[in-house]
Amino acid sequence: MGPIQVNSKDLSKELYKKYSSVHRRKVRVWQMICVLSHYVEDDIVGEVTSSIHICLYRNNLPAVRQYLETFAILLYLKFPTLAEEQLIPIFHDKGMRQQALSSYVFIAANVILHSRQSVQIYHLNQLLPPILPFLTSHHHSLRGFTQLLVHSVLSRLWPTLHPETSEDAVFERRCFQELKDYLAENSDCVRLRVSIEGFLDVFDPNASGTPPGIFSARPEVSDFECVPVSVMERVIEFLNDVREDLRQAIANDTVTIKNEDLAVGEHHKSDESVSEMVKTGQEVLDFQKKITPHRGDSEQALNLNTRGHSGVGDEYISRIISEMEEDDQVFDLALEARLHAAETIKQSRQELIVVASLVERIPNLAGLTRTCEVFRAAGLVVADKSVLQDKQFRLISVTAEKWLPVTEVPVDSVKAYLERKRGDGYSVIGLEQTANSMPLDRFGFPDRTVLVLGREKEGIPVDIIHILDACVEIPQLGVVRSLNVHVSGAIAVWEYTRQQRNQR
Repeated sequence: MGPIQVNSKDLSKELYKKYSSVHRRKVRVWQMICVLSHYVEDDIVGEVTSSIHICLYRNNLPAVRQYLETFAILLYLKFPTLAEEQLIPIFHDKGMRQQALSSYVFIAANVILHSRQSVQIYHLNQLLPPILPFLTSHHHSLRGFTQLLVHSVLSRLWPTLHPETSEDAVFERRCFQELKDYLAENSDCVRLRVSIEGFLDVFDPNASGTPPGIFSARPEVSDFECVPVSVMERVIEFLNDVREDLRQAIANDTVTIKNEDLAVGEHHKSDESVSEMVKTGQEVLDFQKKITPHRGDSEQALNLNTRGHSGVGDEYISRIISEMEEDDQVFDLALEARLHAAETIKQSRQELIVVASLVERIPNLAGLTRTCEVFRAAGLVVADKSVLQDKQFRLISVTAEKWLPVTEVPVDSVKAYLERKRGDGYSVIGLEQTANSMPLDRFGFPDRTVLVLGREKEGIPVDIIHILDACVEIPQLGVVRSLNVHVSGAIAVWEYTRQQRNQR
């Protein structure tokens, strides 16, 4: 696997443009290699790791480097004795590239965090000390990345370490405690950690080396790789769409074959002529025995074969390759334009998050998805993302879920989610009729708002109402006491949007 990447003139390039054909091929190759990592055995692991080190030392864009790092982590988790044997000498190499060192720090930290419990403390004792000097590196990216990863290791494994009573051990523990506290509380470290914690907190090398992990949606890092985040869903959807057409085509072909007047006598003659040609040593094309070619087809194949050295086949292949390269260039331009449009849409989103985890009916969820996408909300929260695959949902949402970040938060996790968003600077507003709720037309929405919707009949539970910053209700003039939750949510989203537009 590794030598293919090392020896390929195209895939070993270090200077290439983002989203170019070379970039895209590199990503595809390393995605495939990550999936195949489980099949690396003892007899080839030395050659494979040698190749991965060559590739890690080269300059590569982040979308490629992430798969190199994931592949290396998976290898060291499978062969734990190789981690110290290969990584420590690299950390001691004073001439190592800073970009490569950042990757190796990430690899070592994740080997520590995700290794089996029986070897985890050993990895910690062996791999953490050579990483610590990079906390003082003059290279900003290496220093900042090391701070993030050392904090992650210490915050997770510090409680498991057993303190010793010797004076040296107490001194060493105090030093690490001071370092841990600094990394946890320093404002610059906190700001840097917040900017990347969406990836670091959820990174799982075992899941990242599988097809679902590679193609899973990551709304918080839409540029994490250069393939569309919904590619897996679109492949499945495409296969489902064409399967029925394929079955129909096979059925039609079967009928055609049954109705065709097959010249049995001619077929026998064709068989005899082919046998004669074999006996006389003439060159023929190989074919399946169950398929008997017509005489004309055989003669055409023979003529093509005898002219094989004339270059006709080469010209045909060259023309096909040329057409494929032209298509590749067109695809590059289209992909770049689409990514630019997606980035523009992302930047223009409003800072409004609609929490619909309590909403159960599919038509309401689909309608809310469509509403949030139309008014460019920052995201929609649902209890179960599998609802996005429902046929009724898709019929109502008309693909809105493909353009709107949708987050899964189960009902029993809603309170924790709201508290976390409040810590991020959002105001948590409930759409509910309560004793202290304010009329919607008199309420001024904060710029950063989390809008909580209740259940279809019961509304928002009391325990959630108690943690809200405010409640708003829609003034009503009729006899019926409430509106449908989708309608209510749409009205509230529009009111927020109207207020934001008036502030411009």
